[in-house]
Amino acid sequence: WMESLGVDIVSSSLGYSDWYTWPDMDGKTATTSKAARVATRKGVLVVTAMGNAGLATVRRPDGQFALMALADADSIVAVGATLSDATLASFSLTGPTYDGRVKPEIVAQGVNVFAVSADTGYTPYFGGTSASTPLAAGVAALILSANPRLTPVEVRARMLNTARQIFD
Repeated sequence: WMESLGVDIVSSSLGYSDWYTWPDMDGKTATTSKAARVATRKGVLVVTAMGNAGLATVRRPDGQFALMALADADSIVAVGATLSDATLASFSLTGPTYDGRVKPEIVAQGVNVFAVSADTGYTPYFGGTSASTPLAAGVAALILSANPRLTPVEVRARMLNTARQIFD
């Protein structure tokens, strides 16, 4: 439906973990992860939140909370949250996926983000991976606007190839 309307990029803050297990975080099992892969094949770049620790239920074997589905999908951009100094936010979920892929691919500020608020007009206190994801989607939109012929995989590659790797 969205592809037929001409959508090029989707910013998603959906995250599912309640009925999944660690082996399900392989990018191929969760229904939303499958849908993200289909969207990519149809020409839509999916930029999605990694999820926040307080909402996650799936744990890795080391006891840490795992990423949420659909962030485990391949060919999408999974986004984590940072403080303004590029330090990973304590709540931001991390990878890897069950099959060993590095996640998140991109991080953006997700703490004290200045955002539109229905109640007050603007708020400087919005936070979470749901705050960082639209910022990353905006970068994808800028890349695509500069070269409209790029495929979702090519936009994703440009984002990953120009990002600066940080270690937390």
